[in-house]
Amino acid sequence: MQKKNLSLDKFTESLFSMENYKKCKFDGEDLKHKKMISSLKNVMKGELTEKQKICIGMYYGERMKMRDIANELGISISCVSRHIKRAKNKLTKTMNYYF
Repeated sequence: MQKKNLSLDKFTESLFSMENYKKCKFDGEDLKHKKMISSLKNVMKGELTEKQKICIGMYYGERMKMRDIANELGISISCVSRHIKRAKNKLTKTMNYYF
């Protein structure tokens, strides 16, 4: 059995937007994707710092630009970028372990 790499860039686009997820057809893999989303949410709760959660939520969920996130949180754009990058790295590492 060949192990597929998890692509968080594609997957996280619909993470916070369940309406988009519900509209997608996964060719019989719906249960597998639901399990993956559930696992990803649990990993986010347990592995990410509060700032990382907020930045990921604003960037992917609310589709805000890093500049706008930085202004709202009162931090630099590079800080926002680092929070998002570190969060994605943690999520990728942990999810690849499980999937």
